Amino acid sequence: MARPARRPAALFATYAPLKFFLIYLAVTLALAVWGPTKYYMFPIGKTVLFMTAVMVAITFGYLYGAATQLPMPYKNRPGSSIFVRQLFDLSLAISLLSLIASIASAASSGQLNTDFSAIGDAYMAGYEGYERNTGNYSIVFIIYSFSLPFNFIALILGFYYFSVFGNVRRFLVAAFAIVSLLFYVLGSGKQKQLGDILIYLLTVAALKYGVRRKPIQLKWVVSIVGLGIVGLLAFVAVLGQRYSALGVDVANVNQRVLDRVFIDTSHPIFAIFGQDYGLNLSMFLSYLSQGYYGLGLALDMPWHWTYFQGFSYSISVLANRVLGVEWEWPNTLVHQVGVTTGWGESKWHTVFTHFATDFTFPGTVVLFGFFAYVYARAWRAAIRFENPFAILLFAQLTMGAFFMPANNQLLHSPGGLFTMIVITTLYLSIGRRYNRTGISWAEPARRRVAPRAI
Repeated sequence: MARPARRPAALFATYAPLKFFLIYLAVTLALAVWGPTKYYMFPIGKTVLFMTAVMVAITFGYLYGAATQLPMPYKNRPGSSIFVRQLFDLSLAISLLSLIASIASAASSGQLNTDFSAIGDAYMAGYEGYERNTGNYSIVFIIYSFSLPFNFIALILGFYYFSVFGNVRRFLVAAFAIVSLLFYVLGSGKQKQLGDILIYLLTVAALKYGVRRKPIQLKWVVSIVGLGIVGLLAFVAVLGQRYSALGVDVANVNQRVLDRVFIDTSHPIFAIFGQDYGLNLSMFLSYLSQGYYGLGLALDMPWHWTYFQGFSYSISVLANRVLGVEWEWPNTLVHQVGVTTGWGESKWHTVFTHFATDFTFPGTVVLFGFFAYVYARAWRAAIRFENPFAILLFAQLTMGAFFMPANNQLLHSPGGLFTMIVITTLYLSIGRRYNRTGISWAEPARRRVAPRAI
């Protein structure tokens, strides 16, 4: 009797990521249209039409990826759990040492904040004297960029295998996650790392659910909703500190912070949550929606090919400084939108605008169908075999999917680009070897000694 009940749950697990992100894109797009943030001359019709095409392509790509057969491992080259353990331990060690070095650097330069009430001031101090595109980077940024692939591997595998770890590994993973949050959120006033940790936890929870292939229990629904509420409150609190440090409130927000945008204080959010919290919540919701405005503006821009450099700021910089080729970033749609409309490149334009610079908007629709195909196959390998490299790739693509309404998170910064290269290389080179059960994580077996014959 249990078998028929499990089949619908198994089917739902297969398509759960697709359903989640289709709803996510629809909700964030709705916020751009009907939310408390209003955008000047927003071409809503074009934007909605393009996003509809993207969601259709994602659906077809994912369905095809879910229907095709996964490759089996080579019989003479199976994967080894020893390599997985060694990779995790090495990543965790590098991550811990890098975090210690970053804390020491910030403390020695007097930029380490320890006061919760001064988070906004710490954020402002971190950008004091900063000029975009100068190539001048802080020691903390350089350490963070080079250690990011190891941080990612340590946290994703650490969270996923946490229940089978010994006490030492559990302590080190928990300590690294907590101290990282304290350093970047409290010490530097940044909220990205908080968002990353929440996405990692949600991704691992989804993977665990997919592996079980059973109807999700109410307690897990409550836990996930509770985690989401706590994360939302934390984000809003950090934003409140930032705007307080800037001297921004409801009375002057439209003059002090935003270009071509205004906050509608008559929106029901302000009636429900009050003026101050309503403002902070509105600004948080604008993070989820303002990229669509940049996308709408980009749809009206003339197109100039950037020779496969424009979809990633870091690639364009490396090509210019290492290879000596012309810097193509000024020719990108993101940059041109800023020059033409005032919606600068520091604002958000969705990930689609970045890729459209090199692949055109119709080509980007097709490209994201392919990305969805890869995403579905990584998900299936992760929940069927618990393939650790499929788990890493799925988690990395999930991070990118969450930022689709904002920017090209995976490839924009040096750390993100480096992480994507490392994870993709691992998956393509040895991931297939782990498409079988029982090898993802196992402690070395103790040697059994046969009893002596009497």
